[in-house]
Amino acid sequence: MSQVVITGVSGSLGSFMAADFVRRGYEVVGVSRTNPEIAGVPHIAHDLLEPLEFGSALASSLSQTAAVINCAAITRDGNSRQLEQANLEITQNALRLTRGPFVQVSTSSVYDLRGPSILVEESAATGEYGFLNSYSRSKFACEKLVAEQAAGNFVILRPHALIGPTDQTLGPRVRRAIRNGRLYLPGAGEARHQFTSFANFCEATHLALRAMDAGTKLDRAINVSNGVETSIRDAIAQGLGSDNPEIKNLPIGLAWSLARVVETFAAPNAEPRISRYQVAQLAFDRSYNLDAARELLGYAPTN
Repeated sequence: MSQVVITGVSGSLGSFMAADFVRRGYEVVGVSRTNPEIAGVPHIAHDLLEPLEFGSALASSLSQTAAVINCAAITRDGNSRQLEQANLEITQNALRLTRGPFVQVSTSSVYDLRGPSILVEESAATGEYGFLNSYSRSKFACEKLVAEQAAGNFVILRPHALIGPTDQTLGPRVRRAIRNGRLYLPGAGEARHQFTSFANFCEATHLALRAMDAGTKLDRAINVSNGVETSIRDAIAQGLGSDNPEIKNLPIGLAWSLARVVETFAAPNAEPRISRYQVAQLAFDRSYNLDAARELLGYAPTN
């Protein structure tokens, strides 16, 4: 495989993945609005809300058969038709970057989040349920778009709660929620989750690219997690270290009702301070069937 293009390379996952893939010996090109200045990674400054045409001077360094790893997306919580349309446009424009293999970075949020997720299989993502925010709805729509337009040469990877040293999402959100050294969580943070480390996700992506390069037709979604369950309480303690707050219980029913009220009165396109999506992710156990990753990719997560 001659070249790998990583969209959204300035984001937490994209920047980690770019550096990781350079260490693995890939020729990596990054695409994003801002340059993360990663050693060994040429950067194309472009907003994928607009097409990046092959004939343009900006895209002259791209191979039309490069593998594309689409990490680009708007990840804001809340309900926004603008966000949903934007993520579809980003994915559409990422698909236009190659005739080669395409890796869509999706999310476990495409599953039904209104209750626990226990060893969920990929086929459970049907969309025949109420999504709790526009991000989840848009990522499911993006999966369908990739399946329609990249048939024969794609894989959709579904991580859960990506965590790593360059995290710009989960850690900052937790810190913002701490008040006077206390953090109120639905169910006191006892829900157990299979998180996905950046390192394990990079390994799964590498294995998927290697399989497609060898001629394997994947053309499906694949769960990716660390394969072990950790309570949210313990994950926060590990992530924050000495800044670890005192975790207090917020009754799940109260949290859900409060989230409904806050969402109802939230400004259009605004991210609510508390949402049903947040409550559902924190209140219920989340684990994922990894048979496809193991059998099709040879994936063996390290913990």
